[in-house]
Amino acid sequence: MLGAFSQLSGCVDSEEKALIFNNVDDCTSFGVEEAACVSQYQEALANHDIESPKYNSAQLCENDFGFNQCENKGSIWQPIMAGFMLAAVAQAVDEGLDYYKKKKRRHAFYNGAYFGQSRPLYRSKDDYFSFRNANNSFVSSVSNRGTIMIKKSVTNEPVAAKRVTTKRGGFGRSASSRSSWGG
Repeated sequence: MLGAFSQLSGCVDSEEKALIFNNVDDCTSFGVEEAACVSQYQEALANHDIESPKYNSAQLCENDFGFNQCENKGSIWQPIMAGFMLAAVAQAVDEGLDYYKKKKRRHAFYNGAYFGQSRPLYRSKDDYFSFRNANNSFVSSVSNRGTIMIKKSVTNEPVAAKRVTTKRGGFGRSASSRSSWGG
């Protein structure tokens, strides 16, 4: 019986603190230093260009994200970044603490903890009141900005290789019941 409990406890998806914001102003008004907010927002924008779902046409993108919620990037369309998420940086110890102190301007420091690894967030047409990551995993309700508790699997989730979608991907609530978007 004890062995079965040990195996089950290894499968528990623990939670960690994360910060969620719509934009830089939202971040600074929450109490995070402006330089850190700007740096983390820019990191999320850079990740957005890499991670976001990509479509062959505006219509296909708008089917998943809504009218005027997509942007053209050359020959592809992608959703507009709706917000960004900062995951808690592991507790610094000894030499790690010095590293994070040196990186303080890049990492957001709030309420005694460092946050970083900024990721873009999206709002789908089917589930407009939720933030979702690039893998279409639920992150939070849009009304829960600032500090939230989130499953580690969502903050550390590797982003699937993105491809250009030639048909409706079904990003959002209805699509979350399926295995992935873009199919």
